[in-house]
Order: sequence, then C-alpha cells, then structure tokens
Amino acid sequence: MTSPRAAGGAPRIRRLDATLIDQIAAGEVVERPASAVKELVENALDAGASRVRVELRDGGVGFIAVTDDGSGMTPEDARLALERHATSKLAEAEDLRRIGTFGFRGEALPAIASVSRLRLRTRTADAEQGFEIRVEAGKVVDQREASSAPGTRIEVADLFAAIPARRKFLKTPATEWGHSADWLARAALALPGVHFDVRRDGRDAIAWPAVDDPLERIAAVLSEREAAALVPVQRHEGDALVWGFASRPDHHRGTATGLYLFVNGRPVRDRLLRHAVVDVYRDLLPRGRFPTAVLHVDVPPDAVDVNVHPAKWEVRFADPRALHRLVAHALRGAIESRGWLRGATSAAPSALPTANAARASLPADRAAEPGPGDWLFARRSPQPETGAPAQSAEPVDAPIRFSDLALVGQILATYLVVESKDALLLVDQHAAHERVLYERLRAAWLEHGVERQALLVPATVELEPAAVAALCQHAAAALRLGFELEAFGEGAVVVRALPALLAGRSPAVLVRGLADELRDADAEGLQAEPGARTLPEADRALATLACHSARRAGEPLVAQEQRALLDSLDTIPWAPTCPHGRPVAVPFERAEIERRFGRR
Repeated sequence: MTSPRAAGGAPRIRRLDATLIDQIAAGEVVERPASAVKELVENALDAGASRVRVELRDGGVGFIAVTDDGSGMTPEDARLALERHATSKLAEAEDLRRIGTFGFRGEALPAIASVSRLRLRTRTADAEQGFEIRVEAGKVVDQREASSAPGTRIEVADLFAAIPARRKFLKTPATEWGHSADWLARAALALPGVHFDVRRDGRDAIAWPAVDDPLERIAAVLSEREAAALVPVQRHEGDALVWGFASRPDHHRGTATGLYLFVNGRPVRDRLLRHAVVDVYRDLLPRGRFPTAVLHVDVPPDAVDVNVHPAKWEVRFADPRALHRLVAHALRGAIESRGWLRGATSAAPSALPTANAARASLPADRAAEPGPGDWLFARRSPQPETGAPAQSAEPVDAPIRFSDLALVGQILATYLVVESKDALLLVDQHAAHERVLYERLRAAWLEHGVERQALLVPATVELEPAAVAALCQHAAAALRLGFELEAFGEGAVVVRALPALLAGRSPAVLVRGLADELRDADAEGLQAEPGARTLPEADRALATLACHSARRAGEPLVAQEQRALLDSLDTIPWAPTCPHGRPVAVPFERAEIERRFGRR
C-alpha cells in the first residue's frame, strides 16, 4: 500500500523536529506543574537526598525550584541528563523488569526543558566547583562553572509559556498548588527519613522534619487527629509485605481522598489496592463513607511493573489476586485483633481467618444490602446510587404522617419505635434527622444561599495543605453553603461562621467534610461557573454537612426530642432514605408479627 501524499507531491510522513518531539513527549510526562514537581523531587530522592527544598510561585506555572543535598552530577552527566533517554538508572533491557528507583534521571528533564526555561546547577561532593546549564525551549543557551553547594538545584520558569494551548487548560494558582501539595504529602509519607521544606510565593509554607517513626510523619502531614485514629497494619506472605496504618471503623471520611498507597516506597493511585482497602471497610462503614489509610506494599522489583503509566502513578502486579488478598487480610486482621468486629478474637494478623470467615463475623444488619421490602414505601421512590443524594424525578407525596402516629419510645439509643394502626415502625434517628437537615439546607441554598451564623470565637481547623487549597479555591461556593473561612498558613483555616442550621456542631468536623467533598469534586473535574445558581458538588456537600450534623446512633433522646424529630419529617418533601441511601424507617407489619407469634 502506498502512502498518501499531500498536495504538490510532498510525502505526508516526515521526521519531526527534535524540539517538537520533546514537546510531544512532555505531554505524556508533564501534565501540569505538579507533574514537574513530582519528576524533579523523585530525581532528588533517587540521588540519595536527605533534605529536599521545593519553591513554587503562581502555583508552579511561574516558577518551580527543587534543591537537594544528594550526590550531584559531574558536568558530563549534567549535559547527558538533558538528553532524551539518557539515565543513570538503567544499564540493560533486563533492568526494566526490576526497577527500584522512583524514575529515570534525565528522562523527564528534557521534556520539562522543552516547555519552559530551565536552569540546572549541580556539584558532586568531591568537586571544588559546581556546574550550571541553562536551557530555553529545549535548546541549551549557556553552560559554565558556577558556585554551588553539593547536590543539585533545578529551576523551571514560565512552564508552557510557548504552548498557549496547553497552558489555557491549567486551573487557578490555588488549584495547581493544591495538586503539588498533595503529591508532596505523598512523597513525605513515603519517606519519613527525608526532611522536606516547601515555600509558596516567597514565604515558608510547609516544613516536615525527618523522623524515625512513620506515625510521627503521618501526624505532621495529615494532622494529629488523623494519626490518633489509626491502628497499625502488618502482614507478611512469601516475598510480599503489607504494612502501615488504617483508621478505626468509627473514624471515616466522605470521600476516598484519605487513601495513601505506596508500592516499594513509590506513591501510587492503584485501583487494585484501592479496591482491596475499600472492600474491607464496605461492611464496616456507612455507605458513601471511606477510611483513612497509609499503606505500603513491598514486593520484589521483578514482581511489579512500575513502567505501565507515563507518570508512574499506576503499577501492574505479576499476581494481582494474591496482592489484593494480602491487603484485605492485613486490614481485616488489624481491625479484628482490636475487637472492632463482633465475634472477633484477639488473633494476631498472622493468624487471620479466611475472607469468608471474616465476613461471617460481621453484624447481621450489614451482612447484605436490604431488599426492596425492607425500606418503608421504597417502591414509591427510585433508589439512589451509592453515595448520591436520594432524589425523585417527581415530587412524591408522603404516604404517612409521622405526627399522627403513637410514639412508643427509643430503643438501643438509635431507633424510635412508632405504632400505626396495622404496624410498628422503627425510625433510624440519624437517617431521619440527616434527611430533615439536608432538605432544609438545600431549600435555603436554592433560595438565597444558606444562612450563616458567626462564631463568637473563630475556630482554627488543621487540614492537609491540599484541603486548604480546595477550600480557598471554592471560597465563594463555601460561603454560599454557609461557611465563612480563610486560610491560616498552608495547613489550617480560620472559620468565622457556620451554617445557622448547624450551629452548635463541631466546626472541625463540618469543615473537614466540606473540604473532602470539594477535593473529590476537583478530582472528578466538576467545576462551577462563576455566579451559577447551582453547583455540581452542592448536593453532595449538603448531604455531607447534614450527615455530620445529625443526631448520632447511640445518642439518647428525651421524649420531647423524639417527638420533635418525628414531627419534622412531616415538614419536608417525603423521601424514604437519607441522602446517602440508608432507610429512614423500616415497617414490621401486624400480620408478620402475629405470624411470628403463632397467631396466624
């Protein structure tokens, strides 16, 4: 088959210019400033750095600098590092099957240099003088001896300035900073023995000193509160080891942003490992809730392929089923050994029951999803998908008035027992109150924005830097949801007002839940148009706020509070579930009761 030819007879297939090749390659490696930060920091860590300093301006679009105290490079190696496919980490094809480094020094540098102005300054410990190279749009414009401390410093300016089409797809500086902060947090969790300093727009933003105890680094990066809620996890099978920390079942988030996963010390966002973690907690947490976990998987280098994704975010295991099973067993063992599961023994993780045995020991009410007959009047309204607010396509008239029913009382400090003519109803006080709060918040938000109530004393809430960035990025949306807050450094926010309907609730719990929802919305690419009346993430945020503010299971209610909660169900549009899909009430028909007692 002959090749098609362009007008005038010129061949359509041609060899591309080297600079254009690098710019195309950069699209695979450098998606945004955080991608460049990731590559440069990984190079520093592979060079044996014990201290890494990162500087960012304008979210990294204007300027990125990474300085390390690693081994440094000779002038010859520095020149080679800026050539495509030059690396110190591979010697032969077989090395691709047993990669033990973060990346290949030099592979990303020419890609970054092709879409920016880059300066590399480096010096080995035994050299009297350092060496500097400057590159603009992929072309070396200067190289010379230069004064330098041992190690390497790489500066990247005006990222994507020569590629406007790429640059216009970047988000605001606050959002881009959030992506870099998130990856730096993962790198810091992976290597607690490395000191990290981060500056943002000319001021100190983050300092994570080197520590020996991984839990100390978790407390520094995620907060003391998160660290205090974790239990240790460890299980070894054959050549594979799973270790780290995972949250207790009474501590959970509204999204999966608290999952930090590592393979051979490399931060990953691996779907297999994530599924293993979420699946274990599926029977322990309310639907739509997720754990916090910092989990490391260590396997032989030839048992995992880390080169299946251009940015090395994903990996491929030689035996994925075995790894999935190992992670699940490790987590179940850690949770069961501390008595969190009913009927659990004090067996150590190494003497763990099978997955089926562990599932069988779970409480009966979480052993399976409820059938359609278990949810009161469920057939009157379509069932929501997991994690989505329960909404009908059309308004559904309430088939019953709770205020007309006889209140028997509260049982198990969780359920209200109500008597109708032909049945008993069990009302879940948390699901019912959550539904009431959600409907009121949503109605107020749609009408004029949620009414705010100022705090007498502003509250300071510690958060991960990426969470602070998300709240700042969506400050207008947060204000419309009833939150008045501002950043307090890079790891906290000051809360000055909360939604009036939620007054008295913990500002920290509400703000953390809101931050999780906004980060999750960013990850899914949900964006609000300026001045828009509705936000794609608003319903989920309102549902999270309602959940965190509702009366909890296990919380005793006096008779007046019980009655008020039932009456409030008559003041909102009827829905059989809470916003996260759990039933508000379950009926026990008279005929069924009489059958159980042998009367029928």
